[in-house]
Amino acid sequence: MEIIASAPGKQVLLGDYAVLEGAPALVLAVNRRAQARVVLRDDGECNVVAPDLDISDAAWTIDRDGALRWQCDEAAAAKLALVDHVWDGLLREGLAPRVEQGLSIHLDTSGFFHGEGAARVKLGLGSSAALTVALASALATCAGHEDALADRVQWVRRLFHMHGGWQGGRGSGVDVAAGVAGGLISYQLMGEERTPHFMHEAWPVQGLHWLFVWSGQSVSTANSLKHLAQWRATHGADYAAHMGRLGAISTSAVQALRQRETQSFIGLTKDYATALQNFGDACGLEIYSPAQKQLASMAAEANVSYKPCGAGGDFGVVFAEDSERLATFERAIVRADMHVIPLPLDSDGVSCHMRQVASSPLMDL
Repeated sequence: MEIIASAPGKQVLLGDYAVLEGAPALVLAVNRRAQARVVLRDDGECNVVAPDLDISDAAWTIDRDGALRWQCDEAAAAKLALVDHVWDGLLREGLAPRVEQGLSIHLDTSGFFHGEGAARVKLGLGSSAALTVALASALATCAGHEDALADRVQWVRRLFHMHGGWQGGRGSGVDVAAGVAGGLISYQLMGEERTPHFMHEAWPVQGLHWLFVWSGQSVSTANSLKHLAQWRATHGADYAAHMGRLGAISTSAVQALRQRETQSFIGLTKDYATALQNFGDACGLEIYSPAQKQLASMAAEANVSYKPCGAGGDFGVVFAEDSERLATFERAIVRADMHVIPLPLDSDGVSCHMRQVASSPLMDL
């Protein structure tokens, strides 16, 4: 028997950074998927295979308390820290499988890379969150708890803590929510408990055209969040002022999108981009890489809206009312040796299936 689960990546359209302080974010699930395959074995052996981490066969066991213990070298175990967090989270929730007969876990994040060979570069699309969603869903299903996936809002809340622990508690959970929910969602951390909540939003919107541009470089979200936490600790008032400005714009933009006020929405994305650049300059984060500053200048000349996505530095999103104007801008990007990366909407979110190995067809759970 094997269980196959997959979950999409994400792009943050609005609410970058401000979502950490309770502002609404607009998050789009994109069709680049992480996959986790869990195979039940008869020989009592347990291992992990993760080609994208250069892990070919990392052995593990389960102790009396149900905790995962690595039987591989420390370097390989360190690469698999996310698996530890997911397993521990499932164990706390009573959702971890029993593995008396053995269990193989196969992890695949190849869809989150661009290029081949030495030129292969990881894209900033939330691969760790997508893998968290896929792996937790596969393992919970393996344990006979597929019902845990049925209430997607509650499943996001459970996974939020698993992935957040891996990030040191600094993440917002937008990427986890996108991986579970699919489509375009508005996402917020509600109340003093910072409880994740999301709603699906209509997408696409008539008269609103967009494309994603990649700067060609990889960026560590974890490093950005760590730097931000340090700056916040010493510049509390400045941090609050910038977050207030970003949050107010994001709130207005979400409302404009819901009311199909396309022109207003695009104008607010431009306002957000300016506020985001001011914030980055103040706290010392390179939200706008040199390539993105060039793109922002080109966008202003073309009268389209451009802003970085998420932590910044790698991806940006361009909005326009006029499809031809956007096409003209895209041609200019290509001439400038920039990268337009097709990222179609993924409307499904997490998907999980079970099948008999090499015998019976897939069955949706």
